[in-house]
Order: sequence, then structure tokens, then C-alpha cells
Amino acid sequence: MSCEHHANDDAARRVIREALDQTLFVEAGAGTGKTSALVDRFVALVRGGTEIDRIAAVTFTEKAAAELRERVRGALEEAQDEAEVGPHMAVALESLDRAQISTIHSFAQTLLRAFSAQAGVDPDFEVQDPVSTERRMQERWRLYLESLEGNSAAEEAIDRVLSLGLQTSEIERLASDLAYRPTLAELLAANPLTAPEASWPDIGRLRAEVETVATGAPEDDLVADRLRSLLAILQALERADEDEREATIAAGTDAIGDRSRRTSISKWGSKERKEAALDVADRVSEELNELLSGLRASALAALLPFVVAFVSQEARARAREGALTFDDLIVRVRQVLRDNESARQAFRERFAALLIDEFQDTDPLQMEIALAFARARDSDPLEAGRLFLVGDPKQSIYRFRRADMAMYSRTRDEIEAAGSEFPELALNRRSRLEILHWVNAVFAPLIGEGAEPGIQPPYRKIHAHREGELRGPGVAWMGGPVGHNARGMRDEEARAIAGQCRAVISEQWQVQDRHGTVRDASYRDIAVLIPRRILLTALERELADAQVPYRVEGGSLIYRTQEVRDIINCLTAIDDPADEVAVAGALRSPAFACSDVDLAAFATDNRGRFDYLRSDLDGRDGPVAEALRILRGYHGSRHETSLASLVEKLIWERRVVEVGTIDQGDRNAFRRARFLVEQARAFERARPESLRAFVSWLERQSARMIVDHEGAGIDDDEDAVRIMTIHAAKGLEFPIVILAGLSAAPNTNEYPTYLADHAAGRVGVHAGRRGGNREFVLGDYGDLRTAESAHDEAEMGRLLYVAATRGRDHLIVSLYHRKSQRTSCAQRLIAHGAQVHAPELAEAPTVAAISGSRLAGLTVELPDGLDREGLKAERAALVTTATTRRFTSATAIKRKVDDRRVDEERERTDASEPWSRGRAGTRLGRAVHAAIQSLPLNPDDGMIEAFCRAQAVAEAIPHREAEVRRLVTWVVRESDAWRRAVAATRAIREAPFAVREGDAVLEGFVDLLIETDDGIELIDWKTDAVPAEAVEERLRQYELQAGLYVHGVQTATGRPVTSVTYVFASAKVEASPGEPAALAAAAVAELAAT
Repeated sequence: MSCEHHANDDAARRVIREALDQTLFVEAGAGTGKTSALVDRFVALVRGGTEIDRIAAVTFTEKAAAELRERVRGALEEAQDEAEVGPHMAVALESLDRAQISTIHSFAQTLLRAFSAQAGVDPDFEVQDPVSTERRMQERWRLYLESLEGNSAAEEAIDRVLSLGLQTSEIERLASDLAYRPTLAELLAANPLTAPEASWPDIGRLRAEVETVATGAPEDDLVADRLRSLLAILQALERADEDEREATIAAGTDAIGDRSRRTSISKWGSKERKEAALDVADRVSEELNELLSGLRASALAALLPFVVAFVSQEARARAREGALTFDDLIVRVRQVLRDNESARQAFRERFAALLIDEFQDTDPLQMEIALAFARARDSDPLEAGRLFLVGDPKQSIYRFRRADMAMYSRTRDEIEAAGSEFPELALNRRSRLEILHWVNAVFAPLIGEGAEPGIQPPYRKIHAHREGELRGPGVAWMGGPVGHNARGMRDEEARAIAGQCRAVISEQWQVQDRHGTVRDASYRDIAVLIPRRILLTALERELADAQVPYRVEGGSLIYRTQEVRDIINCLTAIDDPADEVAVAGALRSPAFACSDVDLAAFATDNRGRFDYLRSDLDGRDGPVAEALRILRGYHGSRHETSLASLVEKLIWERRVVEVGTIDQGDRNAFRRARFLVEQARAFERARPESLRAFVSWLERQSARMIVDHEGAGIDDDEDAVRIMTIHAAKGLEFPIVILAGLSAAPNTNEYPTYLADHAAGRVGVHAGRRGGNREFVLGDYGDLRTAESAHDEAEMGRLLYVAATRGRDHLIVSLYHRKSQRTSCAQRLIAHGAQVHAPELAEAPTVAAISGSRLAGLTVELPDGLDREGLKAERAALVTTATTRRFTSATAIKRKVDDRRVDEERERTDASEPWSRGRAGTRLGRAVHAAIQSLPLNPDDGMIEAFCRAQAVAEAIPHREAEVRRLVTWVVRESDAWRRAVAATRAIREAPFAVREGDAVLEGFVDLLIETDDGIELIDWKTDAVPAEAVEERLRQYELQAGLYVHGVQTATGRPVTSVTYVFASAKVEASPGEPAALAAAAVAELAAT
């Protein structure tokens, strides 16, 4: 530690304590004492005579706020002992509980209660938790869609985007994502995005061009296939009515987006002919793609105002009803301070100083609140002494929470222009000298000098305060480029990390606590930090095999652990007995512990079924039958108890915690079980809901970024390695950090729904499947996404800086990545000297050398005729077969056959072609099928009406609810097929099947199977809009599909199909396409040809 660095730090802290009449913007590097600076400023203000309840100190988390309050208390107690202070220090200490030391949301909540009348908010409002917020949004969106019935403009807009390929879930995402961007909703309401209507090319001209080169084209050629597909689309467009053209071109999306160019001169006969074919295919595809993009843009522009209206309407409703979100708190406070001078003046009189910690993570709305406090009007200069801001722009890693480096940079410039001071804290009191030398050497060039401060701030070095030597490397790296595939690379990295964790203990690395005491390291001193979750599974497995105790922290990671996945499988199986994949997963889980041998034996005796509702289950013995009976019991009682009670009952009755603790030897099973019970309680607190809704919510949570400290502060006595994401580690420190999972890279496949440059008033919107030609893109999305990618890459550099500066005594950087990778975090670090400025860590002994397998000593006797080499060869052959197997369905095969037929009239009327159904044809069918599938076999009229309404809304066709209800009512009340299902001993709806045919797997769903003594009756619901007299002709088109279903069901169940009935709800006709045996024989022959 140099005297200069110490002197600079003292000078900066003196300014913080003494320049009370100045606005200060403190940039404090990692580990330099941001919190102590905030405490010093707070106490200095009190010492200077400011009443403690007129100081507002705002920080990022509840935990940080609680720590700040205690630090202020301790500082005030120390200050009381000083001779020169007056009695006001004692008064301040006594009044500390009234001080506004809180998170920004708690602060905003206090302000909003004070200004509720001006803000138009119920003064008795409550703040919803994230679970309640999400569920309310879903319910209100459903009601909003219902309210649009009769609004012809809205119905047309929704109908149009759906016909062009947008899914109903993607429309809902437009609404939910916009609700998270309140300022953007305001911008879009004031300045709606527009797109010109697309201009249709001359379809006849394009068809003629394609026909010219496609005539006589070779049969077995990708380019020729591409031309034939384009020709079929163009011919369909020529036949289509005006209102069917958009649906027709959207149905050909895959063919239009086909860019196949593999061909050869020998197939075409000459180079000129081949080049002509390629030129026409590329040019026509390009024209049709441009047309499709234009149609989708204009359709999205027409839809978006209704989405914006919903978000604005729902925000007003929440204010009226007193059910606010965390975002509402900030938005409403910002609005009232912006629009109401008296409220702004009262705010400025109520507080004398506003202190903000972690300012780099502040979003634009929060910045507006801070600036509104610092000046009477937006046009006024900042009033000196009111603001104290402390942060480190190099640690800005919450862009997904709207933290904005560009806004940070502009705010800094504005404060600088007002003549404010910028004391800098650069003396790091956390990390050893070796770590800081490496951090400065690597991140100074990686982060750079701030050429674009709106994207990346300039790097400012941090200097070491600590001195002394400790046993261990200080900083070192391991790994590098490997030739494995991604999974092999992760396994190797996880194995190396497990070995290093053991080496820390066996080699007696030393750590130093905050009081200076040096001791040997233990497992609890080690934290493995990962940027993403992809390494978690391998890491858990290898740590367990190495007998290294560990705990996973942070909600994002908890959902991905095997224990949680096992419980979710059990809950899914309890809810849905037809989901036999989940049932099998539950049986294999520690909750029921059925072995693969047990499962195979039961499946062999029960035609491959794991059905816990079967009538003869009580008469069966064995662990699988017993487990199925237990699942049946949970299933039967699932509506009689709360969600949390059901989850808790499953966990405790099945001894999930005890089994996990014995198996793993740590507390992870208990911690994760407790976490799931807490999640169930939180989910249920919002509103009673079904088990299925809870399971679906858990699945969605597992895919999200959640910054949450699961069990943080609990079980800290446990001697276990901690695993967490870098985001979850922000603000924490650890004696030993292993930075891992650096094969990750900025996610270039991310397509945020909304991108905006508020300063320039530019907005871009994206919907639909990411990439390819299935996107709906509107506004300046392309340019804004390019800019967003630059922000993402810059933030990834800052994320690595945050991770590296969490370590106090030792930092190990794992640089494993695949040789074939073009970019990764590891490669970025290597390129900027990660290996140059630190030694390579000696390879730790492998896990096998340290500890044997858990199954060591177990003798396995192979069946007669099998040896180890034979098993290896058999397994290799099985893997090869599995990886080359094709999957197809009855519908896909039917479509291929239809494409080969040249009967144009049949093509024109084939119900499998999207352009023959008109808009909303498939949505009507899905709504009808979903309602029929969901209804019980003996529903009352009210139930039919409710289910039909819900499914019409779910498919975004609320205006066709009456049509859905008419078709469903006829099926349920009038059809003979439904009566047979009601009378049957067993009827299965939406029955899935899969059978192997050579190297292919045929899979599908049958609408209804009715079991009889003689075999199985197959029922299929049809919503085709055909008159009764045309049913016989339409049935011929379904012969192949019916035959494939017959073949699949017979093969999968081993029982004969005795009859096939197609129920045409619109025509009110029930008919059979033929005898099952003949249908199946013809289908098998066609399948072989296909």
C-alpha cells in the first residue's frame, strides 16, 4: 500500500465528511468501502445539525438497508463519546428508528402514501409480491380479451396477426413485457408506431418464373424441392380469395425461408440451367420474404395500440383498487413529482438530503425522482448539497432490471456541469495484493478507457490496502481450450473444480478473517461463482462424487437442482395421471425410489403403462404398484387441501428430506424442500389456484433470471462450498472464489420484445419465434438490437469484474472452453492477459484418486452370456440408432403424401392445408378440442359455457365463443360417440402414442379412445365446415390419417382397434372412414413408401 494511495483515500473521505454544502458523486471501486462512505456522510450531516428524520438514505436491497441502519447506529454511538458534540447526537440516536433508511421501493412507498391524493391512488394501497403481480396480469389480460368482443377493429387486428403466424401466448407476452416497461407504454401511447401496408408483387409473374425453371427439374434435389414448394405456394396464392391471401402466404413460411443451395450440374444437365434455378429460387424467396415481413409489421402496428391500451388501463385499475406493483410505486411518485408542484415542494421541504447507494444500478425513473428532489423545477440547476450519490459504474450488471449505463453517464455529466465534486475511492480493503494486481492488469484493457461512456465507463484502478502472505496461490488459473463437446467440457471442468475444492483443504490453504486472524481454510470459505446455470448439473454431480459438501444459493439455480425437479415431477404426476412420463419420473425419484428393474418388470406386465387409476391396481404387489397407489391417494385428495399443505405432505410423508440428507450427507435436501413449500405458500397467498397452475408457474420460474438469496443468512454454520450466480453474489465477499462456467458468452440469440432509445424517442418491437422468417418486427428494432448487443457485451465484461472482486484471499479462474467456440468469457479473459498475469494452478488429484465411487466394493453379476465388452458394443449400437432415428406424425406423413398428389381439386379442398380453411380455422378447432378435452364426461350447461368461453379467449377468438359453444354442446349432448364414452368402463381423451417403424418413430394423439371387451374404439373430433352431404367425400381425405392412428394404437397397446369414428360437429354427422384392418394395412404400405 503506497502512501499516495492512502493519502488520496483520506482526502476523498474528508470531502465526504466535510463538504456538506456540495452535491457529491462518489465513484467507489470494488471493496473500497461504499457503505462506510455513506455512513460517514450520514453521521456528518447529523453532526452538522440536520435532523435525522430529514435525511433519506436509499440502497438496493432490504439486507443492505438493514446493515446500513446498524452501521449508522454504531457510528452515532461512537460519536456520542466525542467531547465536542452536542446533545443532538443523542437525540438522533434515539430517533434512528424514524430515519428513512430503506430500499428505493420502500422510500417510494412512503412518499406515495403522503401524496396519494395527488397521485390518484387509494391511500390504503398494498404492494403486490411478484407472484401476485404475475397472476393478476394473466387474469386481467383474459378479461380484457373478453371485453374486446364486438370491437371490430380489435378483432380484426388479433385475427390478422394470428393468421400471419403469431401465437396467442406471444400476444400475451407483448402485454406482460410492456407492463414491465411503464415509460415505454407512455411513449407508445403518445407516439404510436406505424408501418406501411405491404405492396403485393405480381404473383402470376413469380409463378411463371418458377414454373419455367421447375419444369423437368430433377426429383432428388434440394433446390428442385425448394422450387416445387414455392410453386405450390404461388399457385395457392393465385387461387386464394382476397381475405385468404395473408393466411396462405403465412402457411408457406418454412418453404419461403428455405435457403437450400446444395445441388450439382449433373442433376440439372448444364451449369446455366442450375444457375438459373438457383437465381429464381433466391429471388422469389426474397420477394416473398419481404412481403411477409411487411404484412407482419403492418399487422403488429395495428395490434399494438390495443396492447398499450390494456397496459395503461390496468395501471389505472391497480391505482384505483390499491393493488400496486413495485414498478407502480416508482412510476406514480415520479409522475406526481413531475406534474404537481406542491407535492414536489413538500417533498423537498420534508427532506434535506438524499443519499443513494449503488447508484450505478438505479433505473431512469429512480434517477428522475432523485433529480426532482435536487431542483425545484426541471429547468432549474441542481441545488448544492441535496444529493449524495455513491456507486461504481464498473459494477453495473442489472440491465435486465433497466439499469442504464447511458442514463448514468448523462446524469454524471449533468451533475458535473452543476459544479459538483467527484471524490474517488480506490483503496480496496477486501482483497489481497495478488488478486488486485491481476484484476487491474486484465480488466483495464478489457473494460477500456471509456471511449463510449454511454456503453462502458472508463476503467479506474483499485489499490491494495491489505498486506501479508498466506499459504495458497492468491490468484491462479486452470483449464483452457478442450476438444470435447459442450457436455464433455462441462464434465471435465466440474471434475477439476471438485478436485481443487478438496485440494484447498488437503493443502491447507490459509485465509484471513476481517479481524486479521489467519487460519486454515474450510469448505465454507469457498464460493463457486458462475455467470449462467448451464454448469450446475455437472458441478453438483462431481462435487457429490468427490464427497465435497456444497449448497446452491439463489432462486435461479434452486429451480434447476435435481431435488426440485424431482418434486416438480411428483406434483405433475399427482395432478395429471395421463402424463405417464411425469409418473415414471416420480416413481424413479427418491420420493418413491423404484429402480429401473422394478419399472421394467411392471411395464412388461402392464403393456408399458403406469396408470395409477386402473381398477385392478389394488390386487398387484411390488414397489411400483405400492407407489402408484400412493400417487392415486394424493391425486384423490389434491382438491381437499391447500397447495402448501399438499407439497409439505408429499415431502414429509415420502421422507424426501431424510433420504436426501442420507444420500448427499448435507442439508441441501432440507433447504430445497423448505424453499418449495415457501414458494407454494407465496403462490397460494395471491389467490387459491389449482395444482396444475402451480406446477406451470414453477416451470416458468425455472427458465427465468431470479436474483434471490435462497436461505441467505440461514445455515451459515454449515461447512459447505457455496454455488451461486455472479448476480446473486453482488455485494458479497468470500475468502476463496472459483470463477467458473466461463465458456458462456453474451447471448446473441436474445430478442427482447421491446427495445428503446428514450433520448432519441426510438422504439423497436419484436414478436414471434426468434430468428428465421417467423418474426414480427416493427420500428427501429434492427438498429436498436445492434446497440443492445454492444451493451450486452460491455455488461458481460463488468459481470466478470464483479465476480473477480468478490475474492478476499484467493481467486481461481477456470478458463475451460471448447476449441471450436468463436467467443466466450474465457477467451476474452485470455485475450486480455488472464494467463499472463497469474500462474497456472497445479492439477489437483482426480476425484477417483481421492475417494472411490459410492458403489465401490459392490459386486455386480452380469446375466449369462453378457460380458463387459459386449455390453459396451450393444450400448454403442443403441446410441447410434437413437441418434439417427427420425420422428414423424400421422399429420406430417399425410401432408407429405398430399404434396405428392397432383389432383389439384383435392389439393384445393384438403383440410390439412392452412390456406383452405380461412382465418381462425385452426383456432376454432383448437378451442373446440380443448374444451372437449377439459370437460368432465357429465358436465352441466354452466360448465360447458364457462369452458367454451375460456377456450375462445385462450385462442383469441372471443367473438366466436357462440360457435365454439354450439359445436361443443352438440358433441357433448347429442353425439352417440360421447354417449358411448360416458357408458364405457374406461375412456381416455387426448391419448398419446408412439411406435417404432424401422429407423423412424411414429407419434400422435388420438382425441378419444374407448375401451371395450373386444378392443378399442377410436374417436376423432372434426370441426370442418362441411355440409352433411359432403362428409363422405371429406372422409376419404382422412383414410391415411385414420389408418396410421389404427396402426399406432394397436402397436402401442397390443389390443385390436374394432372401429374408427370421425365426428363432424358442424355437420352433426358421425361416420367411419373404413374397416380398421384395411385402413391400417394401406397406411403401413404408405408409411413404408414415405
